[in-house]
Amino acid sequence: MQVAPANLQPQDTTQVADTTLSASDSVQVVSSPDTTNFTQDLVDAGLLIAEGQFSEAWSKMTLDLAIAIGDLWPKIVAAFVVLAVLYSGYRGLYSLLRRILRRSNVVQPGLQSLLMQGFRLLSLILIGFTFFQTLGIDLTALIAGIGVAGIAFGFAARDTVENILSGVNILTDQAFRIGDTLIVNDIYCVVERITLRTTRLRTPKNEVLIVPNQQMANERILNHTISGALRIEIPFSIAYKEHPQQARTVVLALTEDDPRLMEDPTPSVVVTAMNDSSVDLALWVYVANPKEERQIIYYYTEAIREGLRQANIEIPFPHLQIIQD
Repeated sequence: MQVAPANLQPQDTTQVADTTLSASDSVQVVSSPDTTNFTQDLVDAGLLIAEGQFSEAWSKMTLDLAIAIGDLWPKIVAAFVVLAVLYSGYRGLYSLLRRILRRSNVVQPGLQSLLMQGFRLLSLILIGFTFFQTLGIDLTALIAGIGVAGIAFGFAARDTVENILSGVNILTDQAFRIGDTLIVNDIYCVVERITLRTTRLRTPKNEVLIVPNQQMANERILNHTISGALRIEIPFSIAYKEHPQQARTVVLALTEDDPRLMEDPTPSVVVTAMNDSSVDLALWVYVANPKEERQIIYYYTEAIREGLRQANIEIPFPHLQIIQD
């Protein structure tokens, strides 16, 4: 009868130990708060806002945000350091590349602008990708999504893509360059700017004509600058009773000592047609600067009229003679 209590004591001790361990485990579980489920906390905050408990939601969001920032703070600092270093390097390379292109006699200004824009876009994309990678943000899914969206965008923006490709072709083919004088659709104009999508032309009226590059690439264009020297033709007429040689002498005298005209080839006057009531002639002059073409045409049109009048050479005009029996 007395041995039984002694046999029961070890079991009681074991139960107490198990109870102590169980309590200890319970304390450890309760004392380890779950702070990793940041997304679930935001959902809970949204539910609190829906219930009208704004102060509780704000407290929960600020606490979770503080915990998240505390965990990401080293990565944030590292990411901004990387951003500062990469951006400084980009600015230095950008300035160096711009100086090299400006000193180059091979790359025209339009192509220089294209290269600089491409370098800027590629550099900023690489800097942004490196910045987010340093933060620990995986951009693989985003890049895949952009690729799929890019395919859809390519079909939707086919005209824009064609204009860009045509712009690259214009800049590399050098059919015309910035500053060239052109005739496009019978419009006299000067190339002011070539972008990836459009070409901007300025007319003598100071109007800016904006033409898509795809249209410019397929347009029939007369370039007055590309050959280096331009022949300008100023037409005029004399009556049949006048002598072309006399008119030629008068008109050629007007071109003497004009620094805008080239000496070789020399100016000349040719007979171009014999109409019903006039002999048609044209003054041919050559200029090295095609931008002066319009001013020279206006000047010599008036000068020829005045010179023929002073030489008493008749300038005919259309008339109809009626003979009545």
